[in-house]
Amino acid sequence: MMELPIDLKKIAALTQRDIRNWSTYKTAALTSVLGTLLGVASWGLSTTYRNRAVPDYNTDYVSFLITGVIIANLILPLGQGVQKGLNPQTIENILMTGMPTPTFVLGQVMWPYILSVIFLIPQVFIGVYVFHAHLIINYVSLILAVAISSAIVFSFSVISTGMRIVTKVNDPFTWAISVMSQIFSGMTFPVSHLNDYIPGLSTVSWFLPQTWIYHIVRLATLEDGSLTQPDVATSFLVTLVIAIVLVPISMRVFQWGLARAKRDGSLGHY
Repeated sequence: MMELPIDLKKIAALTQRDIRNWSTYKTAALTSVLGTLLGVASWGLSTTYRNRAVPDYNTDYVSFLITGVIIANLILPLGQGVQKGLNPQTIENILMTGMPTPTFVLGQVMWPYILSVIFLIPQVFIGVYVFHAHLIINYVSLILAVAISSAIVFSFSVISTGMRIVTKVNDPFTWAISVMSQIFSGMTFPVSHLNDYIPGLSTVSWFLPQTWIYHIVRLATLEDGSLTQPDVATSFLVTLVIAIVLVPISMRVFQWGLARAKRDGSLGHY
């Protein structure tokens, strides 16, 4: 009798092990379920807004989405690179080699960031010349928007790293902010669209830093937003204050997590 090339009992045992491990971390299990549900909600809300004008920025929906692509390629890779290069698995190696942490992190971030910028060029080209997106860019405002927004994204990544050094799993704080941003930040539909379901719901959006990131980038790319305009300057100032507050907080959280892990002797555990 020919034997099967796979052992079904062992596969079942390994699967049961993974289920037990997954369910053991109650927070991780809960966040994955909630993340899925909120992701579906975000998708549902964005589909109900397709092919409509976006009066918030005096533009159309295609142009509105193209700016999301710009944010995804110019700003978000920084946070992803920090989380990849600075995590509980790599920190001990960094400390052992004596390499300065900023050097290591920037080295990890640079190529993915350059690649994202390279991919951005054809994406914007297709968006403008194939799908007729209308971009009216103020380059000074855009550069400043990218710089401020990058500081915020960097801060959240450092906070997440500091928390994960201690918890060894996803931290609930930055997870909650990230998941809420799927619905409330205006990533794929204007935040004003939320009021079509619950009047005043869009007010929640403006408590999220991500909402301000999308807002100032869209002001700079869709309306030729100049810093000489009072409403534009106010939006940039609010976002800058958020960045100024978050950067030192992120450093403190990271230092706390590192010191806590060293004290507990769990720095390399993950």
